Amino acid sequence: MNEKQKITVADPSFSEKDKEFIMDGVDKILSGQLSMGENVRLFENEFSEMTGSKHSVAMNSCTSTLEVALKSFDVGNGDEVIVPIQTFIATGMAVHLVGAKPIFCNINKKDFCLDLKSIEDCITKRTKGIILVHFAGLISEDIFKIQELCKSHNIFMIEDAAHAPGAEIDNKRSGTIGDVGCFSFFPTKVLTAGEGGMFTTDNNDLADYARSQQNRGRDLKAEREEYKYPGRNIRMTEMTALTGRAQLRNLEKYLASRRKIANIYKRGFDKLQSKIEYVAPKDDRNSSYWKFPIILNRSFDRDIFLAKLHSKGIFADLTYQPSLNKQPVFKNIFESKKSLQNSESLMKRHICLPCHQNMTKEQGDFVVSTVIETCMSFEE
Repeated sequence: MNEKQKITVADPSFSEKDKEFIMDGVDKILSGQLSMGENVRLFENEFSEMTGSKHSVAMNSCTSTLEVALKSFDVGNGDEVIVPIQTFIATGMAVHLVGAKPIFCNINKKDFCLDLKSIEDCITKRTKGIILVHFAGLISEDIFKIQELCKSHNIFMIEDAAHAPGAEIDNKRSGTIGDVGCFSFFPTKVLTAGEGGMFTTDNNDLADYARSQQNRGRDLKAEREEYKYPGRNIRMTEMTALTGRAQLRNLEKYLASRRKIANIYKRGFDKLQSKIEYVAPKDDRNSSYWKFPIILNRSFDRDIFLAKLHSKGIFADLTYQPSLNKQPVFKNIFESKKSLQNSESLMKRHICLPCHQNMTKEQGDFVVSTVIETCMSFEE
């Protein structure tokens, strides 16, 4: 196996045109403002144009956007926030860091997102809101029902859209359906700037609070340097914003490429439904296809399955194991309102196949044929 045969789960790319755009911008940055300057403002404006959100506020990470979102709703000691067990540590950690209690909730099989009925079962008098994670870039088809449930209980809905820039449902893009959207620009994501995050909202008051937090809690209306809220250093650098802008210009092209690979997978796996099930929407616009999750037959040994794919140069992986509720940091504060065994079982049987803009049709076909071959090997 040589390097060209490897199919990785993420492959950030910058064309020569992107590099030229970045290098031209670097020259201007080095003779001007290094942080929170023109590129940050342009990145925020361009991101709002992409999502359709009224406000976008750039920060140093998606974790910071989640924490600011929670603080904007005055979440603190004694409060509860519902989160899925299938998500990155940051989702639950942000709740913990503001002093509230994460309530771990079931996911469903069709999209690995929060289960509507389980959310209802988890709501108490102490519930302030939920964080709905668009797992693998997929917006749940139940999102508007979840939104109505939140409104009926007067609780907020934050979209953890770290995986999902550009995904949309009913002509609304991720980050514009809930009260706040939170995005990530980590190297493995659909859009990368190395690091960074974006806070999106249509609410003027929430945006004002986020901009204050972007500046350590400063009172932006005061004449002097006065600080109105407790805050941290969560600024975005000009270099980060410039890199993000270069990536954002390519988003529609990236999405089209990812969706082509996803459709190769869907067509190839339609005949394997007794052996694997794939997690993907009927309408490709509903997902950015950060990765392509599949659920293995209970009789398959997942570790062996992955090892066989790896031996062929296909570096499929797992996401978020152990599940959020079993992370050591939550050992003494873990709480769930119902059994999580079904969700934990789903998580133990899933793997994520590579699905990114640099994959070719030939590579997609090779992944399909290798997965089919691996399935057949368990019946020999």
